[in-house]
Amino acid sequence: MLQALLLDPVPSYYQRQLESATGLPLRAVQRELDRLAKAGLLFRRAEGNRVYYQVNMESPMFPELRGLVLKSVPPAMRLRGEAALDPAVRLCLLSPARDRALVVHQGRRPSLKAEGITVECLTMELFLAALAGGEVGLARWLNEGTDLLGRREDVLWRHIETAGHTVRKEHGVP
Repeated sequence: MLQALLLDPVPSYYQRQLESATGLPLRAVQRELDRLAKAGLLFRRAEGNRVYYQVNMESPMFPELRGLVLKSVPPAMRLRGEAALDPAVRLCLLSPARDRALVVHQGRRPSLKAEGITVECLTMELFLAALAGGEVGLARWLNEGTDLLGRREDVLWRHIETAGHTVRKEHGVP
């Protein structure tokens, strides 16, 4: 649960997203979220019949817990944690061999590093042009790779879906 929340602490997550990411039963997810909210690590808000949770990055526990999570996860998840907090990063895809990552960014080029993973960067404009042109190399990333961020509300995903690609989320990504 902490891995799913703390690697990308910016978005709000609803319970079913976390259930899917963790593989835990919904009731266990609810119990854990309630405990974390009572401890002050999460903000809780209800919208209609959905309850959303967001990490309280001002909590004194946040830096320590996030640091422990980052030390205990594999390199791909450390890359996810780094990319998630970089505002220039819009998309991060991991190759099937888990040795390369494609980062799509807007504005300045991010300087992301992960042990054993070569990070390739594309501007959003170049990515969209390659997508529209049906570039084979990009299609391989989209069809065979996995999404490390899971931010499907980004407009880039509308372009990816319109082009006919279905990208799987990396295991553990809400």
